[in-house]
Amino acid sequence: MKKCIALLLVVLMAFSVAGCAESLKQIQIPPLPQVTPTPAPASATLEPTPAQTEQTAAPQPTESGEPTEAPAPAEETLPRILVSIGNTTKLDYDQNEEDEQDELILTFSYDMPRLYSEDFPESVSRINEALATEEERFYTGDSYDGEGRHLGYSAMLEAAEDNYSYVLESGVTGIPLELSDTLSTKVMRCDETLLSVLYIENCYTGGAHGSSLQYGFTFDMQSGEELKLQDLSQDYPALEEMLVQTMLQMAEEDKDGYFSERIEESFLPAGGREEAFRNLLRDDSWYFDLEGIVFVSNLYELGPYAAGIVEFHIPYEKLQGYLDDRFLYPPERSGKGKVTVDLLSELDGGELEIVDRVIVHEDGEELCFVVEGEIYDVSIATVYYSDRFYENTQLWWANVLSDCALQLKVVVPEGLPDLRITYYTADGERHGMLLSQSGVDGSYILVGDDIEAVG
Repeated sequence: MKKCIALLLVVLMAFSVAGCAESLKQIQIPPLPQVTPTPAPASATLEPTPAQTEQTAAPQPTESGEPTEAPAPAEETLPRILVSIGNTTKLDYDQNEEDEQDELILTFSYDMPRLYSEDFPESVSRINEALATEEERFYTGDSYDGEGRHLGYSAMLEAAEDNYSYVLESGVTGIPLELSDTLSTKVMRCDETLLSVLYIENCYTGGAHGSSLQYGFTFDMQSGEELKLQDLSQDYPALEEMLVQTMLQMAEEDKDGYFSERIEESFLPAGGREEAFRNLLRDDSWYFDLEGIVFVSNLYELGPYAAGIVEFHIPYEKLQGYLDDRFLYPPERSGKGKVTVDLLSELDGGELEIVDRVIVHEDGEELCFVVEGEIYDVSIATVYYSDRFYENTQLWWANVLSDCALQLKVVVPEGLPDLRITYYTADGERHGMLLSQSGVDGSYILVGDDIEAVG
């Protein structure tokens, strides 16, 4: 009797497992969350961090006494960090009683970068809080380090209303009715060591021209704390002196006339170029990019308004021996990947990890950038064409992508492409690809961003 009951249970269990497997095939993956304006990467299976990978067993001796070869360790992948950049824009209008059409008097706009990483949750939380604080300073007009660099939304709106009233009451012509203040951001470098973000503010409050300001924030990805210049070296005086002497040498060599066109001695302090360049070594005037460290000046600091902002690009090779090694770039990389584009509906359901979703146009078509192999420093940005393609607005960044896809909601124009994906392979080669459509069958394609417009 016991044997019969056991046999019956085995048969019932087999039918149960078969039914369960069939049910699992019918489970649908829930829709991915949107990441604009707030980044919310899709639920995804992330690669294990080095601490989570299984340790390889030591070689064991055979009967002959010779140890067998241990199995090869699993390939470690870099921690993945995603940055989504949303935007908030406020448009304010005023009503002219003699005209039925509302008049735009103020454009107030700011970008909002947000990080996501399962490998650095505490650091990401601190960095996102600091980035949100900078957005609040821009919106409210709170001073930063006593400089009061941002006027704030309320002050800008009041100025715009006063400007509009003055033009109407005085009847003067040739005065623009629209004032503006925009704060754009761009990820310049982001990896397991640090995040470096460049802020660019353009403000117009009337007059012959507006004002422009660039400044950087750099954060330690391990701790989430903001990095100061003094944090970059164990011997900061040596680093400082090397930076100043390098900047002096760059200005003296003056390749392509860049510095002679922008630096005028009458704008410099009593100590001349050396004092002026040393003054640039302050906490918000620098950032890291993929080539090295960059120092920027404010308007009128080294020359007239027409000279613009002067930049000093100092490569990582020059920084070796002065900068702490962990800040040098790039780290060791391996593999080589590529990117293609496909309709979301054409992807095999559940077979490929979708790491995130970027909404460029709410009424766009669902596409995917598909990554085969491994690529690095991946940037998605809108572009415009003027003798070549220039970046307009950065939308998204990832330090590394491997055998996955990035979902897009986008409208592809019939004319010039306006969306670009840029990435690097392990050999350091840059790849810039524009999203376009084939003139033959209308399929979506990627073309090199070195193409020239004709006609």
